[in-house]
Amino acid sequence: MAQSNNGSILELQRAAVLRMLNIGGGDQQGWGGSQTWKVLIYDNFCKEVVAPLLRIGGLRNHGVTLHLNIENSRQPVADVPAVYFLEPTEKNIKSILEDLEKGLYENCYINFASSVTRPLLEDLAKGSLQSRAAQKVQGVFDRYVSFVSLGQSLFTLNLPTAYYHLNSTTSGDQFIEQYLERIVDGLLSVLVTMRALPIIRCPPGNESPMSEMVARKLEERIRELLTRGGPQAAELFSAESRGGPADMGPGASSGRPLLCILARDVDLITMLHHTWTYQAQCHDLFGLRLNKLTVPVDGADSAAPPKPKSYDVDESDQFWIQHAGSPFTVVGEAVHEAIEDYKKKTATMSADQGQQEDPNMALAPGLAAAINALPEMTEKKRSIDMHTNIAMALMSEIKARELDKFYEMEDQFSSQSVGTSIKAMEELVAETQKGTLLDKTRALMCLYLSKPSMEPAKLQALIEAVAAAGGDVDGMNYLQHLSSIRSMSMPTMTRDNSNPSGSGGGGGQGLMGAMFKLADSAKATSEGMLAAGVQGLKTIVASDKDTPVCQIMDGLMEQKPGGITENYIYLDPKAPPVAPGGEAPRIRAAFRRGIAFVIGGGNYPEMQSLQEWGTKHGRQVCYGSTDMVSPTQFVEELCQLGKTLGADMR
Repeated sequence: MAQSNNGSILELQRAAVLRMLNIGGGDQQGWGGSQTWKVLIYDNFCKEVVAPLLRIGGLRNHGVTLHLNIENSRQPVADVPAVYFLEPTEKNIKSILEDLEKGLYENCYINFASSVTRPLLEDLAKGSLQSRAAQKVQGVFDRYVSFVSLGQSLFTLNLPTAYYHLNSTTSGDQFIEQYLERIVDGLLSVLVTMRALPIIRCPPGNESPMSEMVARKLEERIRELLTRGGPQAAELFSAESRGGPADMGPGASSGRPLLCILARDVDLITMLHHTWTYQAQCHDLFGLRLNKLTVPVDGADSAAPPKPKSYDVDESDQFWIQHAGSPFTVVGEAVHEAIEDYKKKTATMSADQGQQEDPNMALAPGLAAAINALPEMTEKKRSIDMHTNIAMALMSEIKARELDKFYEMEDQFSSQSVGTSIKAMEELVAETQKGTLLDKTRALMCLYLSKPSMEPAKLQALIEAVAAAGGDVDGMNYLQHLSSIRSMSMPTMTRDNSNPSGSGGGGGQGLMGAMFKLADSAKATSEGMLAAGVQGLKTIVASDKDTPVCQIMDGLMEQKPGGITENYIYLDPKAPPVAPGGEAPRIRAAFRRGIAFVIGGGNYPEMQSLQEWGTKHGRQVCYGSTDMVSPTQFVEELCQLGKTLGADMR
């Protein structure tokens, strides 16, 4: 996305958290007069909010000597203030009051991730007075940071299994109401952090009831905040207060972003499809979460089993920034090029050192430059080792499960005939050496969602074949139930569905077979195997299709008439309220900034598709969801829904 880091959601949220830690006041965040040593107390949710923003060293640099979970037993810390960073819940209010009564800290600054309700605030005030510790409470703040920033234009509300909770028959109306309120709290936090007062668009309730409920609740919350909060509330949404572009009013779309709220059912295939880009594969195969993943790494002893090793992959890593959205083949080649470049630079540094024969001589210019470059070279070596190990682990999974064949086959479903697709799926299910049962279940789900009109008898035969092999088909039962109550047809893809490489999913030994023959004959080092392995993958091309979410954002941001967004609801929380059935005056110009939010889980291919569209069209687009959900996790949610559905029908 074409935007500066200073305007990114990650940097804006980091700045908000640093303001919270800067309890001395003022704008300076570094060491100095306002810097104070402190204890940070957080709950599990807020711990994960902080994790991608500030590592342990980052917290220490801002005066945090201890960071403790409020749910754990804690000892008194004399002469040190406490900064509480918590969700506004009854349980957390009770814990704060217990700390005040015990006198654990000299004084405290209480920060809530989202807006605290008046009843909870009254409980806090009453309890602190009763414990005679009200004077220790230096301030209570609504921080509006109730979300997790995973990248410059990527956020989640950290609400896992949202799709299951919002679609399960076991979820009562009160539970769903509270869950939707949490989503609204998170979206309000995102908008306040971005200083953005958006135009809100969503499908109508007959197509997506959850989307409309969240959109209308959010509009109501913003309107209420602007009406009752006065100038201070209006400043929450003003970009001028952080030095950004000012909100130019309802007539200037370039000054206001578009927020599109969608439900996951708008596109289920992308959640299940096997992936081929680096970041998406890390998420799919190794459970990338909060920008951290764990992969098996071979040690010096080749006979010993690989040991798990954890890595942080985030915006501080230049290789990750450049290649997170790249196809696996490109990543493998880039790792090899980085290794060769590193070897050349180290050879040059060694040569410069060899020229320094007299230890009493002043440092030669080349040697001095080499010494200055040591920190950079050390970091480059760390990054190369990390990405080599990650790429090797990915390659091992691809080899063991032949995931390239799954990716290519699923990608061709939308352009193939029903008969050809069914035949390919039948061959895949019969193949015992190719993929796991979960891989085959995902492929079957993709086939059904791509070809909802396939003959019931042939579909049932495929389901029974997967079940006979030991697969869990409850998820397929749920998808069939969903099909019976709503249209399962996806918006039409606009990109060319032809295979640019001309390589089919069957025939011969396949591209990965050639890759691993080369890898097996290479020298037994990770660098050599990776370089050799990638050579056989050059004809595998990542799909270039726009996802449905991307197509929707294109229609809305470009204000295209007709199409799939023609009947989308239009809400403007800044405009005067309109009567039921009415609509606020519309902005007609194209939007330059947009936020796409998906209720029920997001995924990296969808995010990457949206970012590529934004870059191509000169638009700033941010992607968010209730949580980033891997295909494995989503299949589990579908299967759980199927089990619940089956129990209800018995």
